[in-house]
Amino acid sequence: MVVGSVLGAFATRVRAPVPVPAPAVPGGVPVLPPAVPDVAPLPSGADVPGGSGRVALDRLAAGVVTGGLLAVAAHHFGAVPALAAYCVLFVGLVAVSVVDLRVGLVPRTVIYPVSVLLGVALVAASAVAGDWRALGEAVIGGALAFAVFFAIWFLYPRGLGFGDVRLAAAIGFGLGWLGLLHLYVGFLVGFLAGAAFGLVVMVRRGTGRKTRMPFAPALAVGAVVGVIWGSQIINAWLPGHS
Repeated sequence: MVVGSVLGAFATRVRAPVPVPAPAVPGGVPVLPPAVPDVAPLPSGADVPGGSGRVALDRLAAGVVTGGLLAVAAHHFGAVPALAAYCVLFVGLVAVSVVDLRVGLVPRTVIYPVSVLLGVALVAASAVAGDWRALGEAVIGGALAFAVFFAIWFLYPRGLGFGDVRLAAAIGFGLGWLGLLHLYVGFLVGFLAGAAFGLVVMVRRGTGRKTRMPFAPALAVGAVVGVIWGSQIINAWLPGHS
């Protein structure tokens, strides 16, 4: 748990692409801004409401959440190779949630390494267990999640960022390894969590349905529920199918 807390606190230092709007000149003709790096650091204590105290609180919260998730994963899986894969996934979920809440982006600098490490760990777990069917379902789950989220993004890009598409593919891969019903449970919970969060935000802000909100935290909640409690939910819904 201590290691998880340290990793979670470190997750708040993730660098993410920050869009820079193009300035306009008289006549309304946009001028391209100076070249900037593909990634920029997240706002420092001087750049966010609440200053350094807010940043310190964010890091503490991320560390506690990450440590708690890793402890829950260790208790749930025990000392099996798959544990490493889901620890990687949970650390990544905390990191992208922190970034999405702060700047409204799901950074490639987190998703790509997490996806690679998750894939390697689950291939190793399948090899040790001799369960290649699980790996096949993981591939199907990742592809299916990517296809569905890509379609949503393509049809309504203002409602979903492409980072969410990448994140969905990684989550789908992780949930699919446990079973395609886990995939269904995880994304169902994720969409329900997103809808509930969105409703609360719209009521508090007094805004309409076009309010754009970070979706990564809701997907992360769904993924954790699907991984840890998916079997219980499936057994309650479809006895004997977990």
